[in-house]
Amino acid sequence: MSKDILKGRGARITIAILALFSAVLLAGCQVSGDSTANEKAASKGAPAGGGGSGVLKALGLEPVTIAQGTMLPLVLDTALSSATNKTGDLVMARLGADVRVGDKVIVPAGTEVRGQVTAAVPSGRVKGLARLAFDFDTLILKGKEHSIGTRPVDITAGTQHKRDAEIIGGGAGAGAIIGAIANGGKGAGIGALIGGATGTGVVLTNKGREVELGTGTHYTVSLTREARL
Repeated sequence: MSKDILKGRGARITIAILALFSAVLLAGCQVSGDSTANEKAASKGAPAGGGGSGVLKALGLEPVTIAQGTMLPLVLDTALSSATNKTGDLVMARLGADVRVGDKVIVPAGTEVRGQVTAAVPSGRVKGLARLAFDFDTLILKGKEHSIGTRPVDITAGTQHKRDAEIIGGGAGAGAIIGAIANGGKGAGIGALIGGATGTGVVLTNKGREVELGTGTHYTVSLTREARL
């Protein structure tokens, strides 16, 4: 075999080796560049991998986040009562106004919100005030359910001490009048005792106020955690 042929083969082998070496170097530079880009993206809070997030955003598929503490103005669609409701009962409401992030409407007014009764205590006799509590955990947007967390609504009925005193006092006064007619002055004293007992009996047999919320009742609750829609 001539020297010229050997030289030709050697040159081709050398070129092939150089080409392979260049390809390896180029691949290494590409990996290094991608790694650096991902590190920069991560440091800025952006997802690694480049344009995936941008594509989702352009298609309108990127999740929208509503911040913790956002206020939700609600209108009840379910009537509630401390006397009749039970823990776990469904509560339905709708947004009374748009929820916005910046200038953009994220959740429009009228959107359905669901929750449940967490406590329902009817009024007791003499002592024990009525109590009703509920919260919301689901928002229905475009037919899809989204989990949310809201600060609970917890209502305790007002006291009736003044009303009870009026009932007892009224009973005693009526008894005094009856006693005075029946037996003069002495009868008035006896009648007062009887009347007072009767009045107390009225208090013992009449329950206090219940917590009653009709449909259309307005309540504003706040998100206890961010909501991703």
